[in-house]
Amino acid sequence: MSDIQHFPPGTPRREPTMVALYASDPDPDVLRGMLAAAAAVSAGHGWTTTDDSVVSDDCLISQAPQSRTGWARVRELAEQRPISVVVVPSLGHISLSWKQREAERQFLRRHGVSVASVEPMLDAILSKAVR
Repeated sequence: MSDIQHFPPGTPRREPTMVALYASDPDPDVLRGMLAAAAAVSAGHGWTTTDDSVVSDDCLISQAPQSRTGWARVRELAEQRPISVVVVPSLGHISLSWKQREAERQFLRRHGVSVASVEPMLDAILSKAVR
């Protein structure tokens, strides 16, 4: 049997939305919680996350994004085009500096990648994960 999927004429084919999850915090427990919240939001949207696109840095978010190895990985994924969304706990995880954050978001946009922040939903998601 063929593994080629057949779609009725006129049916648009939708590729799965590939995402990267990113967070930065020196506390590994906090980091796991934030990544779990980002994963829940991603799954809720039907987005696909692979093991190599769950990225983190074990430092404070006050550190410049250009100096973080995890953020460098996010940039690399954007350049390689396997992702179309980066899910972060809050936009501050990109940078606390508005100027740096906007420069990074501009870089991502040039590569067709948008940013989704779970900050408004984070408390609700974390409380469900703890139960």
